[in-house]
Amino acid sequence: MAITIKQVREAFQLLYESIHDREFRKTLDLNNWSEKEVLPLVRTFLLGYFGHCYPEVSVRLQSSVSGWGRVDFQIGGVAVEFAVRRPGDRKGPISSKVNTTEMIKLMMYQGAGLLVLFDFSANPFGEEDIERFRDYPSLGRGNFRRTAFNVAYYYVESARRRDYRCISRNIRVRNGAA
Repeated sequence: MAITIKQVREAFQLLYESIHDREFRKTLDLNNWSEKEVLPLVRTFLLGYFGHCYPEVSVRLQSSVSGWGRVDFQIGGVAVEFAVRRPGDRKGPISSKVNTTEMIKLMMYQGAGLLVLFDFSANPFGEEDIERFRDYPSLGRGNFRRTAFNVAYYYVESARRRDYRCISRNIRVRNGAA
C-alpha cells in the first residue's frame, strides 16, 4: 500500500504534539531545538512510524551548480522537506522566501511532495503567510516538468489549552509558468 500525503501529515501532527507534551519530552527542551538538532529525531521517528524512511535523497535541482539537490526524507513515494522556527526566531526560517530552494526541489521531484513547517513561536503565521507559498519561484530557462506539492504548517494556537493546529495547502503549478 502506498504512503499518502495525508498519512505523512498525520505522522508529523503526532510528532509536533508529542514535542509539546511534557510527559514525552521530560527534561529535553525539544521545542527550542533548531532544524539541524531536530532532524535526527525526526528521521528516527519516521523510521519507527512507517517502517522505512530514506534520508537525504537526491533530486534534480536546476538552480544548483551540479544540477542536483537533496530532499530531507523520502517516505514511500513522498518527498519531504522540513523546516523549524524556534520560539525566539523571526518569521524567516519558515517563510516562502527562505524556503525557495526547498520548493524548487519539491516541484522538480516526480512524485508527491510535502513541505513541513514546525512553528514553536508564540506568534504563528496567518493564512496570508501560508498563501505566499503559491508564489513559487522561477526555475529559469527551459522546459521543465513541474509537479504540485503540499505545505503543512504546524503551530500552537493556544498553549494553555494545548490547541495545536495545522494549515495545509496544495500548491499547484500552473502550466506555462516560468
